[in-house]
Amino acid sequence: MAMRILVARFVVVAVAAAVGMGLSGCSAAAEKTVDYTTSSVSLAPGESLVVDFGEVNHTVGDEWVITQEPDPSVLGPGDERSRYLGEDGEAGAPSELSYRFAPVGTGTTVIRFEYEFRGSVPEDVNDRETAEITVTVK
Repeated sequence: MAMRILVARFVVVAVAAAVGMGLSGCSAAAEKTVDYTTSSVSLAPGESLVVDFGEVNHTVGDEWVITQEPDPSVLGPGDERSRYLGEDGEAGAPSELSYRFAPVGTGTTVIRFEYEFRGSVPEDVNDRETAEITVTVK
């Protein structure tokens, strides 16, 4: 009987440890979100940068593209994130657009973006937009 209790306690402890390790592995990585109009930002060690472009409408041709990737020794390449805001089956609704950059090392780098409409820079100078963010990872 004592052996069963010992085995049962061991199983409970093993399951608790496995669940605890699983939960710690699932914790969300730290992220700092900034608007694309931000000119500079500092990140803590291990903190990723998320650049928020707000709403764009891909169906009409709105897009923000990276024109200068960050220094690969400081930040990883931009990972585009897009979340459709329309209802299922609805066409033509806008999306929320952001880019995420994971830290690779310490230092300072610059990321540049440009607004494109239907795959190119708008002809009208008033519709042209760019963004430049200086990022320091400490």
